[in-house]
Amino acid sequence: MRKIGWLCIPVGLVVACSGSEDSAQDNGGVGGTTTDGGVEAAQGGTGAGAVTGGMGGAGGTGGFLEEECPSNVLCGTNGVCCEVGQECVDGACMPACDSGIRCGVDATTCCTAGDVCLSDECVTPGVSCKDSYDCDEGEFCEPTLGRCLPQPSGEDLCEYRPPTLPFNPVVKWSWTGSTIQPSANQVINMPVVVDLDQDNVPDVVIVTSETYESNNPGYLRALDGKTGVEKWDASADVYAAGNEVNPRGTPAAADLDGDGVVEIVAPKMGGGAIAFRADGSLYWRSTLADGQTPYTEAMNSVTTAIAHMDGDGSPEIVMGGVVLDAQGRVRSGQGRGRAGANDANYGAVSIIADVDGDGNQDVVTGAAAWSVTGDVIWENGMSDGYPAISDLDEDGKPELIVISQGQVRVHDAATGKMLATVKMPGNGRGGPPTVADFDGDGRMEIASANGTAYAVFEYESQPSPSLSVKWSKETQDLSSNVTGSTVFDFEGDGAAEVVYGDECYMRVYSGKNGDVLFETASSSATIHEYPVIVDVDGDNRTEIVVVSNDRNHGPGTCPGYGMSEKARRGVFVYGDANDKWVRTRRIWNQHAYHITNILADGVLPKPEPASWKPPVGFNNYRVSTQGAGVFNAPDLRVDLEVSSASCPLGLELRARVKNAGSLGVPAGVQAKFFLGADASGVFVGEGYTTKSLLPGQSEVVSVLFEAANHVPPFQFYVVVDGSTAAAGMMECVEDNNDAHAGGVACPSVK
Repeated sequence: MRKIGWLCIPVGLVVACSGSEDSAQDNGGVGGTTTDGGVEAAQGGTGAGAVTGGMGGAGGTGGFLEEECPSNVLCGTNGVCCEVGQECVDGACMPACDSGIRCGVDATTCCTAGDVCLSDECVTPGVSCKDSYDCDEGEFCEPTLGRCLPQPSGEDLCEYRPPTLPFNPVVKWSWTGSTIQPSANQVINMPVVVDLDQDNVPDVVIVTSETYESNNPGYLRALDGKTGVEKWDASADVYAAGNEVNPRGTPAAADLDGDGVVEIVAPKMGGGAIAFRADGSLYWRSTLADGQTPYTEAMNSVTTAIAHMDGDGSPEIVMGGVVLDAQGRVRSGQGRGRAGANDANYGAVSIIADVDGDGNQDVVTGAAAWSVTGDVIWENGMSDGYPAISDLDEDGKPELIVISQGQVRVHDAATGKMLATVKMPGNGRGGPPTVADFDGDGRMEIASANGTAYAVFEYESQPSPSLSVKWSKETQDLSSNVTGSTVFDFEGDGAAEVVYGDECYMRVYSGKNGDVLFETASSSATIHEYPVIVDVDGDNRTEIVVVSNDRNHGPGTCPGYGMSEKARRGVFVYGDANDKWVRTRRIWNQHAYHITNILADGVLPKPEPASWKPPVGFNNYRVSTQGAGVFNAPDLRVDLEVSSASCPLGLELRARVKNAGSLGVPAGVQAKFFLGADASGVFVGEGYTTKSLLPGQSEVVSVLFEAANHVPPFQFYVVVDGSTAAAGMMECVEDNNDAHAGGVACPSVK
């Protein structure tokens, strides 16, 4: 080691030193401790903050300090002493911001505690939210805060768009059986996803049975959306005799009684309906209007829909053409339990929509529409079938899409008049239609699968209404040929993907041309089920939830099946192996899901906005949404200041970790400290943030550098990394995560 000449001038508790030559650092004897501290984290949201990058540059030798430094804060590469009431920001001394929320182009504005910094302005967060559908137009739901914020745009927006990578789903968790009713391990119904216990983690509600045949009892189960662990124990009412559900019926979930907690309604074994509370206890069994006489009309393979239909303040439940009130009493439609069916062996799939424009919701099937009181709105005399609704020609009036007996039909939803029809490619009846923009052209297309093909159709209203096949792919669903599907743009690149499961495989297709992006064996006897697209574990990433049963497995049953194919039964949750899929909603409450039908907390909107009318409606059906702000990202930056309050033991290194982005980042951001000019120096220690960092917000993370056996003056380097935080979030800028401090040492002893 070369001998160096240096001089330390005591400046209160902090000193700045000047060296005559570059010093060689001794690599031994560095100890570090981690402490959390600093600015209290005010709860806030997202925003494109104005705080600029870290200090930059290597630590220098600095000049002499002639006066004491009562602030105990050294700043920048030259160890400048800040004045009392100042702190180190971007390598310069600035007036301290007590709230820790800096804003403005030059970071000189200090926001009020509880605000966030968006577009270089302090913003007070809006109403509580769980997803962007809870917010007004032009706002997004900030997931870290759970409040609505203005959506930044233009240069103010900090955004991360994931790269387009090969589609690579992997199983995150699965449920394949239970010690409770262990023989009931077959699942043949669409799963319902909803937060039952208000812990901000969704739950998956499924119907399980021994043989998936309608003459065997089914049991509701609730699984934790993060782990797949069952939520109800063996003593729950769902497992009691007399409370079995129809093994082929599809449940629905919503808050029926206005207490803010959801209930679950399902077709009951033996007929009628049955409802359970979120804890698995019995709520009611259906009755006639008198509230006493059991209502037991056959409900085999029926799907359940729930909505506020007439503005009386209480929801209604629809199965086929039957309307029940929130207490399970028949309001209308008795005897119409099969309305909306597409086959004699499979039950009804009906929907709820205001087709006549009177402000009240109606029961709609492929051949009729009735008011909530059961009055006929229209009947068209055609074969019944599975419906969906959308404004296909964007004239402000909805069309009714019907799949019936191997045909796709488009009707005027207000009158039932048929506008166009086309035969489906392949053979079979066809399943419930999905309506979405499959190819990114801004127009809605229609999709359905029958026994041998999955097909996408285009509708043209001019010069005369017509339907045509856009693309089709061979499939195998000989057992029911009435399955559904859904669509989602997983990577946010404007190209939608189709998720569909036949009796052999769960596949993901390109929405543009039907190219197979992913395929995995997934056996099923099939009815009306389809995979659902939802943030099932609350990690702000989308997952696919698919069900299976052990019908149709083994060599020869499906194309490509070999000796290695085994029975698959239960629930399987897929996520992206690269963790790049964008986020979506955390709820999928019923078969006829269309976004506007349910709020994220399971509360039913009243009145329900028309799903086909912008800006609130999305004009799709059986499709979820990314929501506003889906690409918003944090931008982590850091300031470094040094204090000699712990001298002669050592120097305290303080990293002020800050978020200058458009999205909050959870606690757990890592700050790593080094002795030297960069990360190749001697490792000093590391610390982690303990609070969520919202736009403009900061928190101080500190470690102790033990100065013994090291030759001053010192220079230090700190780097922060958000990938260690709870959500592993990507930043809009990744090359501004470090800072430097230099020209510092403990005071010499006189």
